[in-house]
Amino acid sequence: MSRRAAAPLLVLSACCTLAGACVEEQRYAIENESVALTEDTPPAFVTDDDDEIFIVTRAFELPITPPKSSDMSKLMRTQPAPFPRAPWVGREDFELQLDYTLANQGDDTVLAGIILDGQNEFHLYTPGPEDFHQWERRFSLGPKQRVHGTVTELEMEEIAIDLATVVNGAPNSNQVVHFQSQSGRDPRSREFIPKRIPGLVGITAGIMTTQAANVVLEISVRVQDHGNRLAKRGERLWTLPEPEPFAPVVIEDDE
Repeated sequence: MSRRAAAPLLVLSACCTLAGACVEEQRYAIENESVALTEDTPPAFVTDDDDEIFIVTRAFELPITPPKSSDMSKLMRTQPAPFPRAPWVGREDFELQLDYTLANQGDDTVLAGIILDGQNEFHLYTPGPEDFHQWERRFSLGPKQRVHGTVTELEMEEIAIDLATVVNGAPNSNQVVHFQSQSGRDPRSREFIPKRIPGLVGITAGIMTTQAANVVLEISVRVQDHGNRLAKRGERLWTLPEPEPFAPVVIEDDE
């Protein structure tokens, strides 16, 4: 299972004109990048019922413009819990949308899932084999069938909020990140949402199946850059801090 493969990132600029005025750019931060599961992929783990689970993942980082030394000094002067400094990329800086295509390249029907987990400047969400991922969808794909879809801006924002919330001590990570949970309306997690929420600077995307198969996931990430944090073509990129892996925490209820 690949966790942090290097990924070439493309940045495309597009300026739209309305009544003679140029509105805010939307750019591709990641375009047409793929993750592939093949029939030669070994199972990632075997369940207690002896079912084999196949998982492949690939990590992608957004091309971020580096903070100046003066910017970093300002960030270091505050320590919004639970982070060691203020984030360079905040929740308010990016609106992200992820488009995906999942393709069954084999001749048999396969049940395949897309899994996504977030990364900010400080932490990378790393669920265990039987934990929930931050975003999941499953599809029954017929032979050579392809499906297309979008992870919306609100869903991507929820990934950022949930990552910050579990790091801040929410007692059951699986409850927080479950796709039906909304942090702002869930009393189990609401008190743990930090006042400062780092924005996503990367994602881990992957495929999960219960059988050996030939399945390819292709993704593109579009960005509305409100904070001028996304590097343009040819600009120097920020070497992101190595994130601390965060594994889900589960606290059993007392009987």
